[in-house]
Amino acid sequence: MKALITEPLDFGRENLKLLEEIAEVKKGPFSRSDLLKAVGDIDVLMIRLGHVIDEEVFKKANKLKFILTPTTGLNHIEFNTAEKRGIKVISLKGESAFLAGIPSTAEHTWALMLALLRKIPAAHHHVMNGNWKRDHFKAHNLYHYKLGILGFGRVGKQIAEYARVFKMPFVFYDTDPNLNNHPNAVEDLEQFMKEIDILSIHIPLNQENTKFLNEANLKYLKPTAYILNTSRGEVIDEPVLADMLVQKKLSGLATDVLALEISSESRKNNTLINAAKKLENIIITPHIAGATYESMWRTEEFVIKKWMEILQA
Repeated sequence: MKALITEPLDFGRENLKLLEEIAEVKKGPFSRSDLLKAVGDIDVLMIRLGHVIDEEVFKKANKLKFILTPTTGLNHIEFNTAEKRGIKVISLKGESAFLAGIPSTAEHTWALMLALLRKIPAAHHHVMNGNWKRDHFKAHNLYHYKLGILGFGRVGKQIAEYARVFKMPFVFYDTDPNLNNHPNAVEDLEQFMKEIDILSIHIPLNQENTKFLNEANLKYLKPTAYILNTSRGEVIDEPVLADMLVQKKLSGLATDVLALEISSESRKNNTLINAAKKLENIIITPHIAGATYESMWRTEEFVIKKWMEILQA
């Protein structure tokens, strides 16, 4: 059996040993063209988020049986094509019990919140340009803001715990009717959007959630409101959001994700990136929320062991 690791940088040593117990392991990193050349005799593909595994890859990977991806989102894989070809995708999707102990996305969300509200990047650039005017960067304490958590799953619940520590009032909106009786639940999306000061997005990307946030509901946010996104870029209508920021209909955005973020051409034309070049109240990081050593090692190990259990069944 042959396995290929597309992005081996900082891959856990013990996790590599696990793979090597069962398979002959080849390692990248690969350009797109190199990946297409390398997958021809591969049985198992171990990926992160650096490649899109699509029809072109599947046509070259004639022997591929498994894709291991230590991610909850699967928009970097043409899942339907994999299913049609009988390829098993092993991921973190739905692994709530395990993921409850992985705090990296929630931690990064909180870092983005503090950086945005306390204007930290802009203040840093201000000092690097030879200035020292603290009055330009006055802000409010976090308890001044009402936090709105969109999606009250694993990460949403972790964010709520952080809010309690910082004494921030918070509410959440979730389409799960089982959560309606929660004291912090708001059942109506319009009402939810109207009453919050910070919108923190934690919904999964699926067909229903593509552009879930759009002109029809973003308009209910206060012009003083901020948005945080550590979900997926595709859950929000980016051109609409960029226009609202340029028109000062929102106070700021901090996002770790963009729609079609892997494509350099897409990033070149991305409306949020172009707006961020002109505005100090937009922070964009390159999908690093889950990129802590501990989280990456633990999630790699989890999907590898999950795969091994399938082989032994």
